[in-house]
Amino acid sequence: MLSIAICDDERKICDYLEQRTRKCLAKFDTEAQISVFGDGTELLGACQKNPASFDIIFLDIKMKTINGVECAKGLRDEGVDSLIVFVTSSAEYVFSGYEARAFRYILKTDLENAFDRIFGECLSELKKQTTDFYTVETPSIAKKISLDDIMYFESKLRVIKLHTKNEEITFYGKLDEIEKELGQKDFLRIHQSFLVNASKIKSLTKEDAKLVSNVTLPVSKSRANAVREAYLWSKR
Repeated sequence: MLSIAICDDERKICDYLEQRTRKCLAKFDTEAQISVFGDGTELLGACQKNPASFDIIFLDIKMKTINGVECAKGLRDEGVDSLIVFVTSSAEYVFSGYEARAFRYILKTDLENAFDRIFGECLSELKKQTTDFYTVETPSIAKKISLDDIMYFESKLRVIKLHTKNEEITFYGKLDEIEKELGQKDFLRIHQSFLVNASKIKSLTKEDAKLVSNVTLPVSKSRANAVREAYLWSKR
């Protein structure tokens, strides 16, 4: 089941978005839990407790306590990788919003015409994200793991440890080969021993990468500049 957040300080807009969302869910035969917030700080608070709270966030830009752009940046700083759709009365701040990796935006004057299309694009993107897998094969198991669930790979000699948020899987392999397979999927080789999912990096310096799981991994000096550039260009 999907989880969707709606955040706008105008109650009538929240009600409208919730109504349209429910109609789209029925149209696309999809189930979701919908949470409504009248303030960006409330949304931030909910996501601080659980960065994976929502799959889609519909977010107003012009709000009184904190504007949507700053709210979106705060969400990304907390490791939230939800699809963010700005719903705004003006396109004035939209481009700065893309710094927070917004997925789409809808003008409030065009909600009637654009909402269903944008909602469908969100569902397509979520489906695409969940159809990318890495297959682990050992003498005892063969398991497909969604790339979105993978935090990082760790290598020691020929032993590979695949880390997700909830489990660690050990198998034999070469990190170089995994890098070749996943390099185009925004997995970054930050160190000889670590290959990291760029979307799981909360903050990056020349010395280390802090992940949304609060694990901190070293960045090798020889790779620091290349890692930073690749991270900035990633689709995280």
